[in-house]
Amino acid sequence: MSSRFAPNSFQYNTRVSLALLPCLVILAGFGGTVSICVGMVGSMVIYILDALQHREAALIAVWVCLGLMNMSFGLTALFFSDTHSIMTPILTSVMNGITLFLTGVWATLQFKWVQLQYPVVVLAFEKLLLGGCLPVAATVQVWGVIAALGLAAAPFYLTGILAVLYCLFAMPLVSSFAGGSHKMSIGGGNVHDWSVQGRLEGCIGALLFSLLPPLLYAVTNLGLPSDMQHVWSLLLLTSAPLLMLTTLQGGLWWLTSDAGHHKAALRLVRVLALAGSLIGLEGRVLLPAFGHYLGLHYPWNYIAISAALFGAGSLMLLHFEGVLSGELGSSLGGAAVVMSCGAGGVACGLPVWLMPAPLLAGSGIALFYDSGTIRDYCLFTAGAFATVVWFLHHHYWFLNIEIQTHGLRYLCQVILAALLPATLLPGLIIGRGSGALVSLLMLAQAGLVAYLEGQLHGGALEEGRQSYPGYLVVATSAVGLLLSSKAKEGGLLNNALAGLLNSIYVAKMALLILPQAHLGPIMAVVVAVTAPMLSGSKAKASTGPALPTPIFLLFTTAALASARLVLFDLLLLFLGYPPNAGLLAGASLVALALAQVPLLQQRYPHSQSARRVMAAVAAFGILLALLRPPLPEKGFAVCPNLPFGLCPRLWDQEHMPDADEDDTRLYGSDESGSNPGAAWLLVLAGIIGLAALVPSRGNTAAKRSRSCGAAALLGVNVGLYLALQLFPNQHLIQAIVCIASSSLAAAVVMIQIGGGGSGLLAFLVMAWASLLPLGLLLQAVLPLPPPRGPLPYGGLTPSFQHERAEAYRASLLAVYAPQALLLALAAKLRVSKSGNMARRPRHPSYAPRHLRADRSAGFLGACWPGGPASQGWSMSDNAMTAEGLAWLPTAGNLACLSWLCIALYLSWQAQGAPDEAIFLLAPSLLLLNRDPLLMPGLKPSRRYAPCSLTVSLYLVVSSLVSVGHATWLQPRALVLAHKQTPFYLLLNLACLAAVLPTHLAFLQFLWKPSQALSTWHYLTTPLSVPAFFLSGPYATKLLAIASLGMAALQFGVMRFTQQQGMKLI
Repeated sequence: MSSRFAPNSFQYNTRVSLALLPCLVILAGFGGTVSICVGMVGSMVIYILDALQHREAALIAVWVCLGLMNMSFGLTALFFSDTHSIMTPILTSVMNGITLFLTGVWATLQFKWVQLQYPVVVLAFEKLLLGGCLPVAATVQVWGVIAALGLAAAPFYLTGILAVLYCLFAMPLVSSFAGGSHKMSIGGGNVHDWSVQGRLEGCIGALLFSLLPPLLYAVTNLGLPSDMQHVWSLLLLTSAPLLMLTTLQGGLWWLTSDAGHHKAALRLVRVLALAGSLIGLEGRVLLPAFGHYLGLHYPWNYIAISAALFGAGSLMLLHFEGVLSGELGSSLGGAAVVMSCGAGGVACGLPVWLMPAPLLAGSGIALFYDSGTIRDYCLFTAGAFATVVWFLHHHYWFLNIEIQTHGLRYLCQVILAALLPATLLPGLIIGRGSGALVSLLMLAQAGLVAYLEGQLHGGALEEGRQSYPGYLVVATSAVGLLLSSKAKEGGLLNNALAGLLNSIYVAKMALLILPQAHLGPIMAVVVAVTAPMLSGSKAKASTGPALPTPIFLLFTTAALASARLVLFDLLLLFLGYPPNAGLLAGASLVALALAQVPLLQQRYPHSQSARRVMAAVAAFGILLALLRPPLPEKGFAVCPNLPFGLCPRLWDQEHMPDADEDDTRLYGSDESGSNPGAAWLLVLAGIIGLAALVPSRGNTAAKRSRSCGAAALLGVNVGLYLALQLFPNQHLIQAIVCIASSSLAAAVVMIQIGGGGSGLLAFLVMAWASLLPLGLLLQAVLPLPPPRGPLPYGGLTPSFQHERAEAYRASLLAVYAPQALLLALAAKLRVSKSGNMARRPRHPSYAPRHLRADRSAGFLGACWPGGPASQGWSMSDNAMTAEGLAWLPTAGNLACLSWLCIALYLSWQAQGAPDEAIFLLAPSLLLLNRDPLLMPGLKPSRRYAPCSLTVSLYLVVSSLVSVGHATWLQPRALVLAHKQTPFYLLLNLACLAAVLPTHLAFLQFLWKPSQALSTWHYLTTPLSVPAFFLSGPYATKLLAIASLGMAALQFGVMRFTQQQGMKLI
């Protein structure tokens, strides 16, 4: 490790999250459901691996998940895109790959072991991440803006995005891994040596900030008719970024270090940028939007508004240069302010009797600039307020326009009410006015602004245009959050009031997602969630909370109950269709659990009971949301029968949950006997399973008894659900399914926890195994229940009854198949656990002679009882024998083989036995164990041999069956029509014989890896290529492809082993 490197937490997670998380959301929206599912599953896998302390595996899972997401996005963009150009999906795939790569770099920096082992890579990753976030985030986010708001507004939004990104990533940043407590390196370097950005990176960031918006505007408007609006837009987009760079402290830090040249360049750029911004603002915004409000004719209207703008701009420039500090500067500045305000009043068309109002406002601001007294600032407030009152009364007061539920006159009154604190607050804050008055005015302004935006943003005028754009909601929220933080830092607001203000400004951002939503319930939820963090310091669990916790719980519950319609709208927006009652109830419980997280962290940071209660509520909500059991309609969506016309219910007519229709109404037949109410059994099973995971007190025997009892009860619920759903009106079969599920669940738990009676475990396994043939026998003997719903054409024909019997038989086998696989998995885990706990001799000669296997055993001879390896007992076998579980490996193997046979039968029953299914089913044979009866020679190094053998045998049998059926079992005319002559038979048999040697050689390699490749192997492997093209059956072609893959894998493994051996030598 470098002596100048100090491992540390990455300090810029907030900055990177603001850049990359919106990009990931946008890409997920474009990538579709597949990308979202891959990301969710990958996130869960990464979380589990990290929780289990598998750090290396977690890092590998991060990159594998991101790679799969990139692959799914690329395939979706290439094959499922509506665009006709090939370059668009290619470019989007490239940007998606770059974004996901930066996400992977960001995730890699979070692992401390990577910092310890690869410090140089960590420093390079940090520089790459902070340098790449600005261009990548700007590109992807403006892509999302184009998709959401159109191409015309994209350059202006890009300017705001780049302004934020420049402040986050283009300003000087110090490395998170600089040594020393004061960011000093271990070797003695100063802070400048640890700067992440150089002058070149700063210059590139400034160029992107200044040039990308006008370039995007020029490209998007290329070919349109020439108009002065385009000129003003380009001028505004070019000069506004430069104006920000010159006014931002340290915005041009990358310029020359010469102080004189730096100051001169800064002044020149600032003057040019200010002039361009004012001209562009006047030509692009003010005159097109407010030109019809100007009371002067051309060209005096342009002259008046230009005088007002340039007067205000010159004052701002003189303020930044420090010229207004002297008496002369103060006098000239006051005169300029009064003249600018007068020009603005003339441009707005104020009557002569009202002209003193803007002049009074200008005089008040000039006096306040010199004296700083609130009395002088009140003159500005009075003059500005009078001017706005006349403007609104003259232009809007008489209009009969309805916006949502209120008229325009009422909204003008609310605007005036919000204007008064807005004009008073700057003077009170600068003049250090009363803190109580400042708090009251800020709360009033925040509430009035939120109410106004709730009315204006969702309203539409008669022309259909939105009366209040979304970017104004974002702008007012950002300004409000900034002012509240500054007021809190200045001591004008306490923590509670500042938190309340922040809650209001954050809550009104919900209008961007739900424009028609009512902000009152949303604000209540935000306030209720953040209230525990503002009420006081953390209280220890032993002494109790400082404030009553039930009040916070009731407040949060009431707030969420009032916001239930907002939750309905969110789910409707996300799903695209009305959610049902079960999903709504589950989402409400999950929201209630998440809302208690701040209270839990603030009041009960070390209380396991509180965490369990919150986890239980969240888990119950997730179960309801996933399973969606039916809920009663009365009191939820339908009015209950109450006197006096009372109708307490959760949902109104506009927010009515979707009622799940049964199969009879949808398909006209209910042969499946679907019972929606049975979903509550699965919910109950989930609750029992979660309750069993909670640690309990007592001795070991009591804990095991409780675990087995909970498992049996869980199995009863799952079995009863399956029985009701799959076997309606078949009570004996239902009882068999319930008993089998309960026996298996208890047996699996007993296998895993150990101890207890092995006799009871053997009885449960035998009972479960014997119930399957009993169920099949009863299905063959007992008559079928009468079908539900209308009968098919022709009534109960023998073919229809035969199909019903086959369906019931397949259902019973489908119930047993996963249970057999679960039993095999439990047995495999228990045998592996016993093998890890057993001590093995360090040298083979230490073991008794009768415990050592004969090395000369062949592949087939070692698999059968009585073979040379049948006496190959190990200490793990002795441990299983000591526990009375010597029969468990054999039982696990029988269960695994039963699962394979049942799965193959069901595959044949459903799809006609596709040959590809064996590649999905054969890996389950990895659950096989070494046992003295079936597979005594199956060592861990030979665990892949049964999988390969099963695939080869299945495909060989399938190929022979296909050839025999095509040659002998089909009618003679059909055989001659397809030219399936004896030559066809001989050709396919020859192709089959050509691919078999490679399979046999690979099986021998899996059983005995030390065997070297022979010349015969090199000669027979290429025969698989002509066999693939000449063979007829699909199974033979799969055998040929598999043989080539087996040969390549065998050669690669042996080559790698040889290289590793040469390195050791």
